[in-house]
Amino acid sequence: MKRLFLGSLILLWAVLALAQDAERFRLIHADKLFMSNQDSGQILQLNGNVHFFYGDTEFKSDRALILDTQKIARLSGRVVVENDTLHLVADSLAYYRIPQVLNLGGKVRFTQKTKAGFTRWMQGDHGIYDQSKDTFAVFGRVKAYDEQENGFAQCGYGFWDRGQGYAYLIEEPHVTAGTTDTLFISADKMEFYDEERKLIATFNVRAQSRDYLATSDFLIYFAEQEKAVFIGEPKFENAFATASAEEFQLFFEERELKQVVLVDSCVVHFAQEEEAEKLNWVRARNIKLNFVEGNMQDFEAEAQISYYFLQEEKAKQDFFINAASGDRLRAKFDIDNKLKLMDMGGSIKGRYIFKNDS
Repeated sequence: MKRLFLGSLILLWAVLALAQDAERFRLIHADKLFMSNQDSGQILQLNGNVHFFYGDTEFKSDRALILDTQKIARLSGRVVVENDTLHLVADSLAYYRIPQVLNLGGKVRFTQKTKAGFTRWMQGDHGIYDQSKDTFAVFGRVKAYDEQENGFAQCGYGFWDRGQGYAYLIEEPHVTAGTTDTLFISADKMEFYDEERKLIATFNVRAQSRDYLATSDFLIYFAEQEKAVFIGEPKFENAFATASAEEFQLFFEERELKQVVLVDSCVVHFAQEEEAEKLNWVRARNIKLNFVEGNMQDFEAEAQISYYFLQEEKAKQDFFINAASGDRLRAKFDIDNKLKLMDMGGSIKGRYIFKNDS
């Protein structure tokens, strides 16, 4: 009994010696504990319901190996790390106390509660958390979620700087905003800025919903204003129209497209019926298109305007062609997307061609 008590006391002294600096290590619980002294220094093995602190950071796992001299902790089996608003889970972890870096493997997930109370997470096959810089890098089958933006993302590599409120995704990133059929965005690279609630997508940008497709080299999406700006040969297409310009500005309400503003060198080709050939066109310096439930309600064009409109012959309509130019143009469409008003003004030049014209 004395020998058992003495052995336990020696082990306790060893643990206290390892934990004499409260900012380094504080053991809360382990089912089994084994301490050994080797040439490389003290080694503490912990098994079963392991729970300890390094400074303010809390660690839990099934097993842990603490290498005191090397300042390394290795954890495995249901690893959990918590600090402030941060929650990390993984299958394995190597914690290098100098320079405060955590290497995580197997089903890695970083979860954060924002100041506004929203949840964000990023997960992958492997991860690195630089505690001193408060940054994450996640590799392999990366997924992410932002509750405030109701957005999901996937890619091959993700980086998240909590301190700067900045993240980026590369290796075939794509984002789904809202429900799965609301808005899908893909690009070569995507960047996110917390303070501005802004997304920047670069090269091979595609923004697609059930109602339209927009492509460009560069996209800026402002979540607060529900506004998207496309530059770099932007193109827009839906069932009734295709458009191009130097710049597109898309405006939304609850993720539903409400208005498209085309800036400089604008061309819009449109059809009278859904999925029909887009034979009609408008050219102008600037064009504004308004949408209701995915259908074009009206458009306004200004400066350097020219247009061509072909009306096919049908049971209740005659054939005619109208081509004109002017300073301003306004068009309205009915709920079936058929033209019901075309109004032009300012230095008008044009002509009508009817079926019986020679």
